Amino acid sequence: MQKKPQKPLTPDQVLDKIAKYCAYQERCVKDVRDKLKTFDVPEEEKTKILDYLLDNRFVNDERFAKSFVRGKINQSGWGVNKIRFHLIQKGIDKDVIDEALGQTDNEVYRQRLIDILKTKSKTIKANSDFEKKRKLAAYAMQKGFEGNLIWEVLKDLTI
Repeated sequence: MQKKPQKPLTPDQVLDKIAKYCAYQERCVKDVRDKLKTFDVPEEEKTKILDYLLDNRFVNDERFAKSFVRGKINQSGWGVNKIRFHLIQKGIDKDVIDEALGQTDNEVYRQRLIDILKTKSKTIKANSDFEKKRKLAAYAMQKGFEGNLIWEVLKDLTI
């Protein structure tokens, strides 16, 4: 069965689709630009659509960054280094990243690392405590946590 060719969307239809895309969850400007590339409308129309979305606060990099930081720490268990790297990949300005990361509660962040390490320590096989802590540190670094914080926590953690 052959698909019927779809009629090209009008700029208003594209705007409607992109507005829904933005309303569904927080998006950054880069995500919206990438999504706009998938539509067959002239570049000047894409620029108008993006300007409209920015002017009407459908898209806001500051709001996106704050939401991204909260979600990645609380749900995904990511550390600051991994979060920073991914926000840079999304084209977020360094000052915006710093501000979003600066709103992280240090005690909550530290406790998140402790919980991750305690959970992981139950599944790690090692011949000595030192080897186990080394493996836990490598795991936490892979998740994006800072080395000095990892070793500080591991020093006090009984595993």
